[in-house]
Amino acid sequence: MVVLKLMFVLTLAIWVVPARSQQIPLRYYTQLDGLSNLSVTAMASDADGYMWVGTENGLFRCNGAEFRRYAQEQGLPDPFIAALYVDEQRRLWVGNNEGLFLKQGERFVPILHNGKKLPITPGQKFYSSPDGSLYFISQQHLYALNMASGQPQLQVILPNQQNLAQATPDTLYGLYREKNGDFWLGCGSSICQYSGNQIHVWDAAQGVPGDQWLSFHRDNSGQLWARGEQHIVVLQASEKHFTDRTPPGDILHKKGLVTWISADAEGRILSNADQSLIRWNKDHWENFDRKNGLKIAGGLTALLYDKDGGMWLGSRGLGLIKWLGSGNWESWTMAQGMPDDVALSMVRDKDGVLHIGTRSGPAQLRPGQRQFSSMNDGLEKLDHQWSGMVVDNSGVVWGSTYSGQLMRFDAKAQVYQQMASLPQIFRMLPDRQGNIWLATIEGLFVFDANASKINVVRPAGLDGLQIPKGVNFRDLCLSPNGNIWFMARDHLLRFDGKNWATFEVRYNGQSPYMSAISCTAENDLWLGTRHAGLLRASASASISNGVLQLRQQESPVLKNKIIFSLLEDSRGWLWAGTDAGIAVWNKKQWRLFNQSNGFVWNETNGHSFYEDNDAAMWVATSNGISHILKPENLFKEHQLNTLIESIHRDGNSYASDKPLALAWSPQPLELVLASLNFRNRSALEFHYRLSGLEENWSSSTTPKVRYTALEPGSYRFEYFVSNADAQQTSAVKSLDLIIQPPWWRTIWFYLLLATALLMLVFTLHRYRLRKLTELQARTEAIVRERTRELEISREELKVRALRDGLTSAWNRSAMMEMLDMEIGKAQRQQTPLLLALLDLDHFKRINDTYGHPAGDAVLVEVVRRLNATVRQSDAVGRYGGEEFLIIIPGLDVAHGKGLIERLLKSVREKEISISEHQSIAVTSSFGVIAFDPQNPMTAAELISHADQALYRSKQQGRNRVEYVE
Repeated sequence: MVVLKLMFVLTLAIWVVPARSQQIPLRYYTQLDGLSNLSVTAMASDADGYMWVGTENGLFRCNGAEFRRYAQEQGLPDPFIAALYVDEQRRLWVGNNEGLFLKQGERFVPILHNGKKLPITPGQKFYSSPDGSLYFISQQHLYALNMASGQPQLQVILPNQQNLAQATPDTLYGLYREKNGDFWLGCGSSICQYSGNQIHVWDAAQGVPGDQWLSFHRDNSGQLWARGEQHIVVLQASEKHFTDRTPPGDILHKKGLVTWISADAEGRILSNADQSLIRWNKDHWENFDRKNGLKIAGGLTALLYDKDGGMWLGSRGLGLIKWLGSGNWESWTMAQGMPDDVALSMVRDKDGVLHIGTRSGPAQLRPGQRQFSSMNDGLEKLDHQWSGMVVDNSGVVWGSTYSGQLMRFDAKAQVYQQMASLPQIFRMLPDRQGNIWLATIEGLFVFDANASKINVVRPAGLDGLQIPKGVNFRDLCLSPNGNIWFMARDHLLRFDGKNWATFEVRYNGQSPYMSAISCTAENDLWLGTRHAGLLRASASASISNGVLQLRQQESPVLKNKIIFSLLEDSRGWLWAGTDAGIAVWNKKQWRLFNQSNGFVWNETNGHSFYEDNDAAMWVATSNGISHILKPENLFKEHQLNTLIESIHRDGNSYASDKPLALAWSPQPLELVLASLNFRNRSALEFHYRLSGLEENWSSSTTPKVRYTALEPGSYRFEYFVSNADAQQTSAVKSLDLIIQPPWWRTIWFYLLLATALLMLVFTLHRYRLRKLTELQARTEAIVRERTRELEISREELKVRALRDGLTSAWNRSAMMEMLDMEIGKAQRQQTPLLLALLDLDHFKRINDTYGHPAGDAVLVEVVRRLNATVRQSDAVGRYGGEEFLIIIPGLDVAHGKGLIERLLKSVREKEISISEHQSIAVTSSFGVIAFDPQNPMTAAELISHADQALYRSKQQGRNRVEYVE
C-alpha cells in the first residue's frame, strides 16, 4: 500500500512544460538539398563520418554537402528502409521487409538464413559485441549473426515459445543489449529480461503497463528507460519495480509511429511524442513543438548525433532536421513574450530576474519562467527603444531609451518610474561610488543613484578640456583601477575619480573611426573601429603628448566585418559583436559563430553582450536574443577531416585507398573531395595541388577537381581542408597517381617504329638513287627556264622603273641618263645631236577648265603622237608636268628641222578627245639646241639653253619652234 501511494505521488509529480529553450534554431534538409524523399525512417553514422539516412524511398548518404541515393541498382530491392546500424567492426547494416543487407564496397549484399530472407520491421534496433556478433530480431526470433569466417553464421538465441525457466510471449518487439550480455526485449505486452538462459517477465505487477515496448536506453546514472507506444517507464538501479514516467496530457496516443528513446550530450533523456520532442529535465518533461519552431509533420522517427556532437532528427514528411547548437544555444524572440525581436540591452537583478530592453520597451524573465513578461505601469513611453539597462550598487535596475528617458525600476511595485528626461541616451555605466554615467548625443551626464532626489548633471571639470564641438560619446567602460573611459568617434576621455584627460587616437598616423570600447583586466583598452579592425591600447604605456597609440590585433574572422560592440568577460575572453555573427577570442584562437552554429541571428545589436552570474553569455541581435549556456564548449576541438570521396574518368570509378595507376586518356580525371564535418560548413575551403604538375596550392569552396589529358608520369595529389571561422586546418593527405604512357609512347612501339623507319629509309634511299638523275635533269631545266624568266622580269622591272607612270614615256631620270650617254657618244664619234624641249601651251587652262582627268588625257595623247613621229633611235621623255624632252641623235639643225616641224604639227593638227562627246585643240612650243662636238656642253647646259629658247618661243606667240644659235 505504501508503495502504491509512493507511485501515485511520483506520478502526480510529473508534468509537461513548454521547453525552456524557447526558439529552437533548426535547419531542414529537403529535396532542395538532394534528399528526394522526406519520410525518414532510420539514421546512422559510420566510422568515416558519413551520415546515412533511410527513407520510405531509398537510402541516402550525406557528406554534409550533398546526398547520394542507394536503391535497387546498389542491391536494395525494396526502397523502404526499416533500420540502419553501424557495428563495432565499422560495418553498415540495412534492414527492410526484403531482409538484412551488409554494405560491401558500394554494393549491399543480402544475408540469408537457410536460404531464406530475414525481414526487419521498422524501428528495429541492432546491437553488436566486440567479437563481431550482430544481434537483431526477425520474425519473432532473436538472432546472433557472426561474419568471422567471411560467411554469415546465424544462431537463434531466443525463439518464441522457448521452454526455459519461463515461457516467452509469442511476439518480440524492442531490443536492448547490456554490456554484460543481458537482453531486454519487448515481448507481448510486457518487458522481458533474458540473462544466462533465464527469462524474467516484467509486467503490471512490476510497474509495466500493457503496451508494445519498442525501445530501451540506460542513462548515465544506471537507470533503464523503456518506451512503448503509449507509455514511458524507468527502472532505477537495483530496484525491482518500474516507475511510470509517461508524460501527462495524452501526447503518446498515435498508432503506427516508430518510437525511440535516447539521451542528449548532457545525458538528458529524449523521446518522440505524437507532435513534439520531449526531454526529461530532473523532475518533469519539457515539450518542444511548433511553438518552439519545431515542425515535425507525421512525427519524429529517429535521433542521431554526428561525430561533431550535432543533433539530427528524422521526420515523417519534412525530411531531415538539424538542431543547431543543441544543448548549448537557447534563443528567445517575440514568440516567447519579448515586446520586440530587436533586443538592445540586458541585465540581471539581485533577485535573479533577467531584464531586457528592446526596440519596443522592456521585459522580464523570472527564474523558472518560460515566457518573458512585458512591463506596463501606465507610462505612455515604455515602448520606446531601451538602449541601456544597468544595476546600481544597491541592486536597483535602471533603464534608458534612445528618446532620452531615464527610468528606475521599483521592485516592490513592479513598475518603472521616469526619473529624468535627457537628450538621446546611448549607454549607461555605474561606477564604484554609486554614480551612474550617461553617454548621450549632447555629451556626458552623471547622477548619484543613491541620492533621495535624482539630480542628473553634467560632470564638473570638462570645460577646460577643449573637446571639439559636435563630439558625442557613444560608449564607455570601467577599468579595474577605477578609471572610466568614454569613447567618441576619434576621441577618448578618461576620468580617474578626480581629474579628466582627453586623448586623440592614432593608428598609422590617422584617426580611426571608433565604434566600440571595452576595458581589460590589465587596465588596457580594446577598441573596435570601422576601418582599422580591432585595436588594443596599453593605457599606461601608449600615451605620448596626449595621443593614444594603438596596435592592431590580428583577427582573420573579423576581416571585412563591422564591429558593433566589445566585451572582455570574467575569463579574459574577448567578445565582438559584428554585422555577420559574433567573434570570440580565448587568448589563443578566434572563433566566429553565426546562424549555422545555432545563433538566433547574424547581426548583433546595441550593447550586444551580457555575462550572467553563472558566466553564461547573453547576446542581443536584431531578431531576438541568444543564450550561450556553456561558453567553454565553443572552443571544443572538433578535428577537421577530408577524404577523396570518389575518382572518375571515362565513366569509370576508382578506389582512393591505394595508389592509383591509370592508362593515359584525353578525357578529364575528376577527383571529388569531401569533409565529413557538419558544423559551420559555409566556412569550409578545400586546398589541393598535383605535385609533378603544380607547385602552388589551389583553393576552392567546390570540392571537385578536374585534370584534363594528364601527361604520362608519376604524380602525388595532395589535399586538405580549412575552416576560416573556426581557424582550423586538417592534416595534409595525399594519393599517389601514375599515368601510364599510351601505346604509341611505349618502348616496344618505339622499337617497332625505329625498325619501320630503317626499312623506310633504305627503300627511300634506293628510290632516291633511281630518281636522282631524272630529278637532276628536270631541276637543271627548271633552273634554266627560271633564270631566263628572271632576266626578262628584271629587264621589265628596270624598264618599268624608267617609265613615267601616266604616259609611259621615259621619265626624267631615264632621259638624263640617256642624254649623258648620247652626249658621250656624239663626242666620241664626232657626230651631231639635237635636243628639243617642248611645253604644251596654256595647259593650266585645260586643267582649270576641264579638270585634271582631261589634262591627263591630253598628256597621254601628246606622248603617243610624239612617239609615232620620231625615229626609232630617238627618245621621248617627260621632263616634268607638261614639259617633254626629245633626244634626236645623229642630226644637226639643218637636217633635223623637218622632223622638228613634223613633231610640232603632230601636236596641233588634230583635236584631242577628252571625253566621249568633247575634244579640244592643243598646241605646243619648242626650244631646240644642237650639240657641237667641237664645242661640247653638259646635259644641264644643253637643257638650260633649250629652256631659254622655249621661253622665247612662248614670248613670240607660242605654237612655234625657236632654235638656239
